[in-house]
Amino acid sequence: MDAVFRIKASEFNEALFAKIKSLLKGSDTEITIAVSEKDSLSLLNEPAAEYIKRIQEAENDLIDGKGTSFTMEELKSFVGK
Repeated sequence: MDAVFRIKASEFNEALFAKIKSLLKGSDTEITIAVSEKDSLSLLNEPAAEYIKRIQEAENDLIDGKGTSFTMEELKSFVGK
């Protein structure tokens, strides 16, 4: 089962949580909760031109030395903290 629940922050309460939980009873389902601003665009709905612009900006940041790099060992150490 795939489902997307879009609600206002003010509507998220124990009763809604219980309803969602009852819908999933007995299923081996993964739950993901995402919090986003009302006016923010979903990456899946982002226009291609805006996506390409963000990628180019990120590439330029890396070229300008604004990126952070680390080894896999450094990442494992950081995640372990």
